[in-house]
Amino acid sequence: MTPTTYTEHDRQIWEEELEEFVPARVFDAHIHLFNPQHMGQGTGRTWSHADLETLQSWAQRLYPGRETHFLVLGSPAPGIDVQAHNDWAIQQVSQDSQSRMNRLVTPGCNVEDIRHDAVTHGFIGLKPYRLFSVTGDVAQCRIHEFLPHEQMELANELGLWVTMHLSRHHGCADEHNLEDLAEFTTRRYPNIKWILAHCARSFTYWPIRQAIDRLRDMPNIWYDLSAVTDVRPFITLFSKENTKRLFFGSDGVDSTYFHGQYVALGRAWQSLDTSRFDLQFPHCDGRPILAIYEQLLSMKQAAEIAELSADDIEDIFWRNATEALM
Repeated sequence: MTPTTYTEHDRQIWEEELEEFVPARVFDAHIHLFNPQHMGQGTGRTWSHADLETLQSWAQRLYPGRETHFLVLGSPAPGIDVQAHNDWAIQQVSQDSQSRMNRLVTPGCNVEDIRHDAVTHGFIGLKPYRLFSVTGDVAQCRIHEFLPHEQMELANELGLWVTMHLSRHHGCADEHNLEDLAEFTTRRYPNIKWILAHCARSFTYWPIRQAIDRLRDMPNIWYDLSAVTDVRPFITLFSKENTKRLFFGSDGVDSTYFHGQYVALGRAWQSLDTSRFDLQFPHCDGRPILAIYEQLLSMKQAAEIAELSADDIEDIFWRNATEALM
């Protein structure tokens, strides 16, 4: 994926629908750096090369004229050289004093190495991922199976952030996840600050509707809004959560800078990249837009339905993250 994939139809949607919605400053609290050189041989398909210059080039194409900074997350690719990736992230993020970074961690990472990187190199949080679960079950693992307790103990000691893509089929509505988060936030690790990615992994309406009444009573819970293109999870969060706990995120580059969206299918969801299918559009102007613009359109409509103010919108895009993470 490169900014050259941006089309005239994308530009039309920006100018007609989004330019007045997106504020003058954007803090993207969920985005990935990636360097293919950190992947071993035979590890399969990797992501697009994305250094800090690439992220800024994309930001200027997507949100022209906006000041943009990032919370850069470690890229959870199977087979990645974790240390080399984190060392490179340090070098990249050092180029922007207003961006921040979470360290990629796996259950095999040494706790003292994590401590050193946080204290010495400025990582403000951790980025674990279900792909590294010690159970080998990437779909149904629990939090401690891909973020071990000794790493949570360190994060609690240092007051780190954890950006968490929840596992298990029902995401934030899963009873094990809800019980674990309640225990971790209120009793066991009260100093960890949790960012539940992708609207607490609610790509469709159901998980967040089931979980919101319990999640909003937990301390130290935030949400990033990245990659969700269904309007319904945003309506639930914008109307039932404290908007100060919401961070804008894009999940760029590969996860949303393609033409398509994340399609809700009942309680399930699936990525639909239109370049991979021979889609027919007999009844309309068949020019799909970037998934990140689908996300922004849904956010805009949900904000109108929930009657958010201009200050609320600026909080979500900028103030909440910069006040919390800086």
